[in-house]
Amino acid sequence: MESTDKNDAIKLFVGNLALDTSQEDLTQLFGPYGQVVTCSVLRQFAFIHLQGDGAADLAIRELNGREFRGRNLVVEESRGRPMHSTKVFVGNLSAMCSAEDLQELFQTFGKVLECDKVKARLSSSAGYAFVHMERKEDAVQAIEALHGTTFKGRPLSVDDVVVVQMCITASLPIYNSPVLRLLFSKHNSD
Repeated sequence: MESTDKNDAIKLFVGNLALDTSQEDLTQLFGPYGQVVTCSVLRQFAFIHLQGDGAADLAIRELNGREFRGRNLVVEESRGRPMHSTKVFVGNLSAMCSAEDLQELFQTFGKVLECDKVKARLSSSAGYAFVHMERKEDAVQAIEALHGTTFKGRPLSVDDVVVVQMCITASLPIYNSPVLRLLFSKHNSD
């Protein structure tokens, strides 16, 4: 019998998903590459633990950039959150904003350990990023100072990833999080 231990599986990040993408959709898409041990869908991105010899590498090679439900997927190995850091979601980014631009912006509040910008889809000029900050206090200060401010011509949506995940998981009213309000209003206007 094949082991379903999450520790033996490789964690993949799947980005640029259509808003109505379900766990079942992704399990069906990734199933031919290996055993899907877990699949967590969070609005327009997901994390999948994929098990099987070479399964993750093959899935990345074949699915990254592939059109799925009208959008080009971003599929890559998930880089684990640096230990003892706070992960900040930054949404509504200008296509002209680079990871270096964000790192410079957030460094004014404290040490930035990592900054990952997810490319905007071709039909949209807005993208999003994850900024890992060393100290939670610095991340909170950055969130409070930067949310709603204009950067590279677009108003930023900035929030703690944990808050976003908790609101989605608990099905809390959309107005409890600035990020969810933004994503929800965009979804309803499409």
